[in-house]
Amino acid sequence: MRFAIFTVGSRGDVQPYVALSRGLRRRGHSVILASHPSMAGLVERHGVPFAPIGPEVDVGKAAADIRGRSRSWFLGFIRVMQFTVSVIEEASPDILPLAEEADVVVVSHSFAGAAEADKLGKPTVSVTLQHQAIPIEDPSASLPRRTVRAAAGRLMGMMMVRPYNRLRKKIGAPRVSSIGEMMSPRLNLLPISPHVVERDPRWGPRHRLTGYWFLDEPQRWDPSAELRAFLDEGETPGAVTLGAMSLGAGADALETVEVVLNAVERARVRAVVQGWDETMAAVELPDTVYHAGSVPHSWLFERVRCVVHHGGFGTTAAALRAGIPAVVVPHIIDQLYWGERVHALGVGPQAIHRSKLSADSLAQALAEACRDSAMRTRAAELGAQIRAENGVEKAVRLIESVVGG
Repeated sequence: MRFAIFTVGSRGDVQPYVALSRGLRRRGHSVILASHPSMAGLVERHGVPFAPIGPEVDVGKAAADIRGRSRSWFLGFIRVMQFTVSVIEEASPDILPLAEEADVVVVSHSFAGAAEADKLGKPTVSVTLQHQAIPIEDPSASLPRRTVRAAAGRLMGMMMVRPYNRLRKKIGAPRVSSIGEMMSPRLNLLPISPHVVERDPRWGPRHRLTGYWFLDEPQRWDPSAELRAFLDEGETPGAVTLGAMSLGAGADALETVEVVLNAVERARVRAVVQGWDETMAAVELPDTVYHAGSVPHSWLFERVRCVVHHGGFGTTAAALRAGIPAVVVPHIIDQLYWGERVHALGVGPQAIHRSKLSADSLAQALAEACRDSAMRTRAAELGAQIRAENGVEKAVRLIESVVGG
């Protein structure tokens, strides 16, 4: 069968679909993966055919800039949502002909391709990274709870559905009234381990947990001699990788770098730090800290004792798979959830919201993550369970069972 997969966003919004594409191709299917032009290298080096769609834009950096200029996380979330839809809207003229040539359209968690598939009457498979977005009908819930849920649904509809309906009207696709209507009526995949999130019995049968879709480097990745030497020369370090939070420069970046360096010193741990390239280059680093550039998490996390990260979907999954404790420093909605979930699973300390981040709070969490033996044991056990899964294989089997293959 011929599959077209559309996704927009940062690297973390593309990698899972490269893994899925490889799984479909191993089964003999034809796949075209379409995303921002800058993602061509990532996709093609894994042997997956690529098609550029929409503008050349670094969505991760742009979203970080938008949030940084917003007065609150909620306003920042709305503006990022509007920006993302505008990018999808610009990509629509490129998406439409690719969807027309496909037998099945895979609609990513950004809903790119959903309007075009509906306009063309193409069967779809959708993907959801945030299971909280799945609509739930619970007649046993109390009237006040149902009322609150309905109000929240209307608010989400205004924020997310209305911009998508603008695109749908423009291309002649049927309008939708809820997020759930943009998910495939046949099959909605959640690439999350059932050891991390349990299936809600109130979900309909089309919503299926598969396990994570991991993408490893196609060839053995070689680190620099300096990084190799740092890892080998002393006590196993931790890692600090805060995603879009570490993309900026200036006074805010310098303040955060100082917090991280002070926390590492107070916790008496060695650390590999990613991000803040401009700022870190101007700071004198102690011998206990190594500033790394682009290092695959699949490689790095296997060689550190714990990780401080922002709670992004992909980074959370990589840390869980590696079987190491994590300190989560979230600042937007889904990151807040993953921070809470990591703590609830017993594989990380209480999350530290970005607004509460300090050298003291981070040092305390770092020390706990590195030295709590029960937490380390639980993280190792969960990592082993996740590594035993094959989420891509399960996803491909489900797709073939629903749309044929």
